[in-house]
Amino acid sequence: MTLFHDTHVSRGYRKGAVEQGLLSRLLARFGYAKPEAHQLRAVRDRSQGIAVSFDFVAPHLVQDRRIYVVEGQSRPLFGLVTKIAAPALSIVSVGDFASAERAIEGFGFEKALLVVDIDTLGTTTQAVETLIAFRKRSPDTPVVIGSGSFARHDFSMARGVIADASVRLPCDCVSVALAIESAVGNSAMRFRAA
Repeated sequence: MTLFHDTHVSRGYRKGAVEQGLLSRLLARFGYAKPEAHQLRAVRDRSQGIAVSFDFVAPHLVQDRRIYVVEGQSRPLFGLVTKIAAPALSIVSVGDFASAERAIEGFGFEKALLVVDIDTLGTTTQAVETLIAFRKRSPDTPVVIGSGSFARHDFSMARGVIADASVRLPCDCVSVALAIESAVGNSAMRFRAA
C-alpha cells in the first residue's frame, strides 16, 4: 500500500469525489477527519449551495432612508439605484444638486442618502466646494459620488471630506450596491470616531 492509495475508499467514491490534495491525504492517513463522499460531492454540486449575491443593498441599511440621485438627462445611476435599493423609503431622481439639498432639508435631515454624478455639477472645483458645503450642513447624510474621470471605485473614506464612497462611471449594479453599503458604514464610522 502506498501513501497515496486508500483501499478503504470505494471505486465509485473516488470517481465522483473531488480529488484530494497531498495534505488532506496525509492527514487522512494519520486518522484525522476525513471528509465523507457526500460532503465532497456537495462541494461540487452548486445546486445545493446557498446563492450569494452582491447585486442588491442589505435592506436594513436603506429601508428607513430617502435616497436622492443627482445626475444628468440619461439617468443611468437612478436605474441602478432603483434596482438595488428597492426597500428604501423612497428613491428620487433630481435634476440639480440644490433641489436634492432642499428636499433633504425639507424632511429635517431625517435619514437620507445622496448619490451624485459629480460630472453634472460643473468643474471639479465647483463640485468639491458644493459637496464640502453640503457636508457641513448635513454631516450625517451618507454621500456616494460617481465620475467618469475617476481611475477606479473607492469604497474607503479616502474622499471623506466630500463623500463616503465613490464609483467610476459607467458602472454596474454590484459597484453601486457596494458603494451604498460602504457609504452608510463609513458615515457611521466617521461619527463613532468623532
